[in-house]
Amino acid sequence: MKSILYIRLPCRKIYPAGPVYLADYVHKHFPTVDQKILDLSLVKEDEEKKVLLKVIDEFNPEALAFSWRDIQPFSPDEDDPALTNSFKFYYSPKVGEKIRASFQGLKMILFYENRIRKNLSLVNLAKRTFPKKKVLIGGPAFSVFGRTLIKKCPEDTLGIIGEGENVFLKLIAGKDVLGERVVLKKDGEILWGTPLKKSSKKWSYVPLEKSTPVDFDYITSIFPDFEEYIQDFVGVPTKRGCPFKCLFCLYPHIDGKQVRYRPPEVVAKEVEALNRNFGVKKIWFCDSQFFPASKSLPIAEQTLDELIKRKLDVQWTSYIRIDQITPVIAKKMLLSGVGDFELSITSGAQTVIDRLRLGFKLDRFFEACQALKDAGHTNQKLRLNLSLNAPGETRETILETVNSVKKISAIFGEENVRPFLFFLAVQPQTGLAEHAVKEGYLPDNFNPLALNPFIIRNLIYNPAPLGKVIGRAMNQAMKNGTEIGWQVLKKLEEKLK
Repeated sequence: MKSILYIRLPCRKIYPAGPVYLADYVHKHFPTVDQKILDLSLVKEDEEKKVLLKVIDEFNPEALAFSWRDIQPFSPDEDDPALTNSFKFYYSPKVGEKIRASFQGLKMILFYENRIRKNLSLVNLAKRTFPKKKVLIGGPAFSVFGRTLIKKCPEDTLGIIGEGENVFLKLIAGKDVLGERVVLKKDGEILWGTPLKKSSKKWSYVPLEKSTPVDFDYITSIFPDFEEYIQDFVGVPTKRGCPFKCLFCLYPHIDGKQVRYRPPEVVAKEVEALNRNFGVKKIWFCDSQFFPASKSLPIAEQTLDELIKRKLDVQWTSYIRIDQITPVIAKKMLLSGVGDFELSITSGAQTVIDRLRLGFKLDRFFEACQALKDAGHTNQKLRLNLSLNAPGETRETILETVNSVKKISAIFGEENVRPFLFFLAVQPQTGLAEHAVKEGYLPDNFNPLALNPFIIRNLIYNPAPLGKVIGRAMNQAMKNGTEIGWQVLKKLEEKLK
């Protein structure tokens, strides 16, 4: 493989960290390999096929590496119009509103199906037009739904689950890759790499401790659209992997449970290069969590020290398990430029937290909030991610969650806290999927990409008996359109008390 075209399949506009870091990694190991990045998320929908074929024809790569980021029909959170429509249909007391919502919901289902079909058609079109080129496909969407998608890909497609670096190095060197997390469609058969077989779930990780800073001068030479993202959040990873077994989360499946860290100086040098050379002022540390566990604190603190030392004009944010914060870390977060950030709490009731296997204690969470405030937190906004009606939810636990949000707001100020409500998505490769099947919420061997409205409805976990109460509160709040999280919590408090 002497030349590779990375093709980012259409999705919402978000910095393509995966293709950028993969291309940089390949370049450092095989600098003579020609590479180019094509981001179809920046192309008008009616021009996608034309642009794809034109770039392939002009660049003439040996390999077409497709990256598929998004596949969900909707995000099960308060900001998504698809959730608004579904809740109107299921929980509105008005017949007219239900009818209108049903038509809107049907349009969204068809749009979802059409986008999956179009993405697959882009892959198949490329192979059909250029049959001698090797087709690879990876990215988060394929990592999760690969068992379904590989069947619809062209013959000789190599699918990659999770990290792609080791696979690419082996392909370039002409080595066998079936010892990696891959799936190959060959002669009408589906061949699974050894780590994906039931007998073995172990695989080799990319040695991130040996990372060097991304060569952004090289990246801009192969990715002309890089500057389209410099005014938005630019993703910089500090680690991969997550040690927790949260019931609903896919990070351990995609990245692995072993947490591996990039050197703090390397991370800071990348942020510095983005800031000083390209004017980037917003950084998203695109990890499962910025510091997932107590073992992560020393290296996270070193990363903060490196950022402080450089005196950069940036604001950074990330998913944060605030229960790990110490007073010293809190101070350094503020000094290094933390901006508005997201606190991953999911529930404000300890019994639900334990049921979801989130691995933290609420008392410690509140102490960490106070430490951050004492360290000098002023007007940075906090998005408090809350999932209602998770497994184990009861009337009492919802009221506990309301009280927990009040405690957090008392520390930071209600004007600085936004309870952001979402519902757990039932996805394959998670404990929640097993739980949903076991309790009869979903049928055994359900198709996660099915267009059956009843299956789609239950892919959002909101079971009886609380589902209707919560759904009606959400429906009313989403009509009003502002402070949805606060509205819902207040309505539920009134109703359930």
